Amino acid sequence: MTKKNIACLLIHGFGGSPFELQDLASTLSQAGYFTRLPLLPGHGQDLNAFHQTGFNDWVIFVEQEYLRLKKEFSQVFVIGFSMGGSLGLYLAQKYELPGLVSIAAPVFLYRIFPFKAPDWKLPLVPILRYFRKYWPIDPASPQSRQIAPWQGYEGAMALHPLTSLVKGIKKVRQGLPKIKCPLLVLHSPQDKTCIVDNAWEIITKVNSPIRRLELLPIEERITSGHLLPTHQETKERVKEIVLNFVNYIIQVKSEA
Repeated sequence: MTKKNIACLLIHGFGGSPFELQDLASTLSQAGYFTRLPLLPGHGQDLNAFHQTGFNDWVIFVEQEYLRLKKEFSQVFVIGFSMGGSLGLYLAQKYELPGLVSIAAPVFLYRIFPFKAPDWKLPLVPILRYFRKYWPIDPASPQSRQIAPWQGYEGAMALHPLTSLVKGIKKVRQGLPKIKCPLLVLHSPQDKTCIVDNAWEIITKVNSPIRRLELLPIEERITSGHLLPTHQETKERVKEIVLNFVNYIIQVKSEA
């Protein structure tokens, strides 16, 4: 394989935007890979547009993007952040990817026994959505955004998309044993949005002969510890690890 025949599909997270992965996409592009970083349906508009979309819409969209790239390139790596990683895990269950990178991706948002959740209201969201569309949340502080920049929906959580996400990643979790492609999982032990248990769940349940888990500690205690691709403490390391992984898989395949 040569780099000109290889593409990388990058997928951003829930309620976010391509901004999350722009630096990583630039790094891969500078290394000679074609990159595509699309905007998911319902994102980049307003909360009403977001409210009208769900996991199936995002799955269909990324599948179309993947198949479009497959017509142009011999190999398409998939790299997803947060929910984008969950969508990548879905693609890996359905298609023979050359490699998959999952960055701070959830396959569950909470657990009942023992109870673990970034917010105690999460188990109630499927019920709450029948009484209100949105749940108000405090936006991140300026200091937090300086440490870990982010662009997306703030000030309120759309409950229908969130319910859809909870149901969708449950199916992704159930299908993890179907995954056999080379896999890189990145996560922070300090992640308060998507607890690190998700990383262990993914790496132990897949059947990938090549699988690698990288835990990236974060020292500050101001942010959620979730935004690994943009966080001051982790962004350079993320770019280095992901590029090395893609290069390594290509080398292994060329020598096979």
